[in-house]
Amino acid sequence: MATNLTVEKRNTDKRSTLSELRNKGHFPANLYGYGTNSVALSVEEPEFIKVYREVGKNGVLKLKVDGKDYSVMVQDMQVHPLKNSITHVDFLAIDLNKETEAEVPVVLTGESVGVKEGGVLQRVLATVNVKALPSDFPEQLEASVEALNIGDSLSVKDLPTGNKYEILHEEDEVVASVTPPKLQDEETDPDTEEADQEGDAPESSESVADDSQEEEKKDE
Repeated sequence: MATNLTVEKRNTDKRSTLSELRNKGHFPANLYGYGTNSVALSVEEPEFIKVYREVGKNGVLKLKVDGKDYSVMVQDMQVHPLKNSITHVDFLAIDLNKETEAEVPVVLTGESVGVKEGGVLQRVLATVNVKALPSDFPEQLEASVEALNIGDSLSVKDLPTGNKYEILHEEDEVVASVTPPKLQDEETDPDTEEADQEGDAPESSESVADDSQEEEKKDE
C-alpha cells in the first residue's frame, strides 16, 4: 500500500529560493512522468526520510501536490557527501497498471570456500535491472556465495526468480566471482641468479603479496 507524502510546488524564479528551503529543513525536487508535466517541488526532509524508509528504494509513494494525488517512485536521489543530507530528488509518476523498470540491489550472503582459502571475492554487479508492475518489485535479491571455490562465479541465473518480475540481464552475466590471491615474484639478485644456473644456489620461491579482504555492501 502506498504511503502518503504531501509536498509543495516550488517557485523557481527567485535566486534565494534554495537557501530558503534549506533554512526551513526542505530540499528541492522534481515531479515528471505519467499524467503530468515537469513540476518543481519543495519537500520536507524529515518527513520524506520517514516515508522513504517505510516503502523502500523501489516502493510506491502517494505524492500529494496542490490537492492532487500522484503514484510515484523515487527515480533519483542525491545526497551531500559530507553533510549526509538530501540535496535533490526526482519523483517519477507511474501508471500502477503498467510494468516499469528499476534497479534492484543484489545482496551476497555467506563467506565463500574460496575466500576462506585466500581467494578474493570480486563484485561485478551491485544492482540488476528488473521489470515489473510497480507493486511487485522485490526490495532486494539475495544470493549465497558460500559454495564458490577459487575460480568459480555467481551468474544472473543464480539469482532468485519470480513470476511477478523479470531480470533484464543475460543469464550468464557474472554477478560476482572468486579470484586467486595475487602472487608476486621475489626479486632475484644477479649473483644469486648466476649461482642458480650453476646449481649452487637454492631454488627461488614465490610469496603471497597481500591478504585479501571480502568486499562489503553499503545500506540504503
